[in-house]
Amino acid sequence: MLYSGKQKKILIIDDEPVFRATLTAFLQQQGHIVYQAENGADGLAAVAVYHPELVMCDLKMPGMDGHQVIQCITQRFHELPVIVVSGVSSLEAVTRALRAGARDYLMKPLRNWQIVADAITEVFASLSDDNEVGELSHHLSRLHRDDLAATQLLQAMAPPKQQKLNHWMASYESNSPLLIPEFLELNGQLLVIVMELSFMGADAAFIGAMIRFLLHGPYRQYQQGESRLLASPGNVLEYLNWNLYESGLQTNINMAVMLFSQDDEQIRFANAGLNSPSWLQRANGMPLGMLRQTDYPTFQRVLNKPCQLSFRTDNGDLLEIELKSNLQFSH
Repeated sequence: MLYSGKQKKILIIDDEPVFRATLTAFLQQQGHIVYQAENGADGLAAVAVYHPELVMCDLKMPGMDGHQVIQCITQRFHELPVIVVSGVSSLEAVTRALRAGARDYLMKPLRNWQIVADAITEVFASLSDDNEVGELSHHLSRLHRDDLAATQLLQAMAPPKQQKLNHWMASYESNSPLLIPEFLELNGQLLVIVMELSFMGADAAFIGAMIRFLLHGPYRQYQQGESRLLASPGNVLEYLNWNLYESGLQTNINMAVMLFSQDDEQIRFANAGLNSPSWLQRANGMPLGMLRQTDYPTFQRVLNKPCQLSFRTDNGDLLEIELKSNLQFSH
């Protein structure tokens, strides 16, 4: 039986590809528009990018679990309903998910798919009956607790403190989960992205996840020779800025993008709001997310390798990065 209500945009967050594909096919047959995410971090980003009207989320996933994802979603988008679809059957897990803000809890394996259609119908019917004042009060009372959950999510999303990326060795230390790097190896070059999240709570987790999510596509395209976007630090910032603005999160982020050459001492870089080190500050541009269209020029300088970079915020947060090419760490 086809779903008789209005077509909905539904996001599925589940690390099981077979189940995800099966549920997607069923929902599409029901007439819905369906998006997919294979883990919690991508799920948070997909919420900001796709603006779904319903999220269907697993609980047991690698990295960040479904409980943490639900907490962030219900704090930042308290009007967005979440249905849990999980094989975890303990009363404690069910109670915890519902307390975090889930509207319903469906058990895997799903043998009667009509239960899914009925759950969706009931959830949207219940939304019209909610007391908005009560909802707002409920979520505000959990603000402090969710700040802690968001901090844990950011820590879970942070890259390894030391990693070997083909021709490079990258290591870092940060005294704050709000000042974090990302490293991408590009055919011998190393792209380093530094994010300063100047806010706390669910927004920080959403933005951190969203940046990584938005880099997935251009990185795959670069590896397949289909796009050179990542080869230009300024273009990377312009791409992220547009998507961040369009997400509707209505917040901004300081960021710098640096591209290191393996063959020489050249570094190409662009800056969107970071105020250190001094050579980076001199190339300062507007933080991301403030205007839909903003130009971020790419600059160039010489930086000897191995190199150590220090980034310090006005709040006293400190990030220190050390980079070595294969010529330095092979001996």
